[in-house]
Amino acid sequence: MANYSAQKLKSVSLNNQERRYANQDGNKTARPESPTVTAAKKPLITPLSEANNAATPAEEQAPATPSKESKVASFDWLAMLHRTFLSIYLVKDDPLVGAGKFDYAFKVGKQLLYVMAHEQMAEVDSPNVAKSMLAEVRQQAATHVNKRFQQLMSRVDLPVVDEAQDIQNIHYIGLTSLTLVHQDTGYQVEHEFGSTFFQEECVLDLDDETKVLQLFSLNSFYQMVHLLQTPSDLLSYFDYHLTKLVNFEDFKGELELAHQFLNSPVFYQRAVEVQQKLVEIGLLGKVETRLTDIINQASPQSEAQPTQEQVELTQKLQSHATIFQKLLNGATKRRHEAGQTIPLEEVKVLVAESMYTRMSIIEEMMAYENRSKEDCLNGYLCHQHSYNDFGHHYVIVVYGLDQRAQYSKQWLQQNHQKLLLDINAQLQDPAMKEYFVLGFDMSNDDGQGNVTVLMDVYHQSGSVLSDSEKRYYQ
Repeated sequence: MANYSAQKLKSVSLNNQERRYANQDGNKTARPESPTVTAAKKPLITPLSEANNAATPAEEQAPATPSKESKVASFDWLAMLHRTFLSIYLVKDDPLVGAGKFDYAFKVGKQLLYVMAHEQMAEVDSPNVAKSMLAEVRQQAATHVNKRFQQLMSRVDLPVVDEAQDIQNIHYIGLTSLTLVHQDTGYQVEHEFGSTFFQEECVLDLDDETKVLQLFSLNSFYQMVHLLQTPSDLLSYFDYHLTKLVNFEDFKGELELAHQFLNSPVFYQRAVEVQQKLVEIGLLGKVETRLTDIINQASPQSEAQPTQEQVELTQKLQSHATIFQKLLNGATKRRHEAGQTIPLEEVKVLVAESMYTRMSIIEEMMAYENRSKEDCLNGYLCHQHSYNDFGHHYVIVVYGLDQRAQYSKQWLQQNHQKLLLDINAQLQDPAMKEYFVLGFDMSNDDGQGNVTVLMDVYHQSGSVLSDSEKRYYQ
């Protein structure tokens, strides 16, 4: 089996250098550089100056409220957000963002995300403190954010779901950072909010489940972003987390719950629903067996204890989703170097695509090694749909290796517009919303079974054809 890799680009993480942490017992542990962030087994403390290592203009920083005056700089929330995919969905002119309101607003497709961020500072005699004090600081942070949200709701009419205005879902998120200040050095405390916390220490207003503030810690939020990899899957997790809150279901912490969500049948429900619609209009023969098997096994036990098949599928999801993102990063970089750009709205759609769709696209690409020699030399086309958004369609073109290949890179450069128009004409019942052509260059083979893949991206929005246009394509 060939080994496929995407064009390598430098990755950025919140803490991308070696860090040293002091735990509650005063012991020292080292964290090596890693492209991913792993869950902490218990609360950890890290020097604030190291975690807050990216400068941004002062006017863009969210205000913090330390408990005492300190020379320690407040955590740079905007710099952290700019290290995630959320940065390209930031809405800078939202009327609900500003003094006394939310700190950040994001729009991902038809979904809105409003964020309140708060750093709770406390000066201490030693960076090694009792668990009871950490719990107290955590409660103070949660209470502060919750109070801000309640005050805002009493003064302002929050938006509501409105299909006419392209608002399908709205999430309200509170993020907290805990900082202990010792001798002018800030130490960030990792923490989580489990169901017990909300039931006993910080009761949320759940009367209107469309207007519930969901609390997450800084460290958990950042790790969840990396775990779920895409905006659509992160927003789906927020729905899952909200359901657990309003139904008073138990969970230890938000990060553990995110892992449970990713390994549960619930994660795949959206892909099943989209595939069912595609079956109804004749674009799919049936819902994929691996999905129906997972859904048919759905139970409270399967959420808490995933099967081996679910765990393996999760691993594949994450690896293939990462490959897709690296390929997209490479395509964007090459366009930029050539003095061109992929329009931001196109990038937003591709970045927001679900992990399941990404995996399906990469599976099509990797099926290359099972194609006939003629296909590999001549090139070929195949199709995939979005399993996150019913109206998105992908045409996959694998370039032929022969110099006279029918489907070459040069052919696609010259004919992508016609190809997109033809596909749009074929998919009119109903018409799709967005079409992408993804061209895969498999020619960079080192002769030892290792292929470095490059991806090209072409796009066109869908349109409903007039009767005369339909006759032209018949």
